[in-house]
Amino acid sequence: MFKRVILEDWSSLVPVIAFAVTAAVFIIILIRTLGMKRIEAERIARLPFEPNELPESHETSEGSDTLR
Repeated sequence: MFKRVILEDWSSLVPVIAFAVTAAVFIIILIRTLGMKRIEAERIARLPFEPNELPESHETSEGSDTLR
């Protein structure tokens, strides 16, 4: 049954390329994370818990029709 499956030379290269791209992305993220300043890491750690604040340009002068 497996003798009928024909593998091309390029098909063996696809998993290697996928692994290399994944490993490169992981290494880039790791380097950026390790090089991050402590203040910036603490700010990013608090992001989900900060209240949503609308920029001043989105607020109307009436104030009653604003969506929050």
